[in-house]
Amino acid sequence: MKREIGSMVCIQPKKEPFCLAAGLRSDFLKQKKVITDSTYKILLVIPCYNDVERLKVFLPKLVEFLPTWFSILVSDDGSNAENRRALGALIENLGLEAKNGRAELLSPLFTEKNTGKGGAILRGWACSEGFEVVAFTDADGAVGAEEILRAGNYFRSQEAEGLAALFASRVKMLGRMVERSLKRHLSGRIFATLVSNLGGVPAYDTQCGLKFVKADAYKKIAPFLQCQGFAFDVELCLLLRKFGCSILEFPVDWRDVPGSKVSLIRDSWRMALEVRRIVNRVKKLDV
Repeated sequence: MKREIGSMVCIQPKKEPFCLAAGLRSDFLKQKKVITDSTYKILLVIPCYNDVERLKVFLPKLVEFLPTWFSILVSDDGSNAENRRALGALIENLGLEAKNGRAELLSPLFTEKNTGKGGAILRGWACSEGFEVVAFTDADGAVGAEEILRAGNYFRSQEAEGLAALFASRVKMLGRMVERSLKRHLSGRIFATLVSNLGGVPAYDTQCGLKFVKADAYKKIAPFLQCQGFAFDVELCLLLRKFGCSILEFPVDWRDVPGSKVSLIRDSWRMALEVRRIVNRVKKLDV
């Protein structure tokens, strides 16, 4: 089934509701019919592990740029004591400097045990009571504040009313800028092919570090989310599809930031096995 959303053409198979962005034009930056209800709130979780130096650069930009309908929650995943102290001080200082009309910076979440990216996101999303949308973005700032706002504006617009989720995607195309190393590009394409072949997911990029999910869709799948690691994005995608939720891939500007904790050689087999386990588990669900 095909339907049009603004300048996008979304393909929605009857049995597999996944929207594939296509035919995007350079005027896609223009946002129309944005909801202005001040009670519409997005909880943006930032999972982090010993990332305080990155957050010193990224967090001030988010607080300065994002509007009041964003609340930012940093979910620390067992960082060392020095990082936790520095993160607490950073957020306290930024909170004191916060301006009216800007995003709210919530008190950070801390845990002693390092569980993985997925675990940190889920602990943050567990604090989403009263929010219309849950979201996360990576701590490296590879997707900048401007792009987070652009995606958020689109997701809360009337054009996206029928969508349950928006997944940012690193698609190099006219009007979009994607800067990443050959190694990072190849690892991403290998993983995307793996996910497509094992899980039947027609997505170009499941791993881009920016995603939005409407609260009602999240509540449906929350009891079944188990993955604590980097394959969390895949489980999120498969569960949303299992429950018949529509997902849109949304091309964003993205730039490679050094210091990735994922190794193509070290982690490839582990991630492949994890994807296989997720696929098998989701297939067995009787919903």
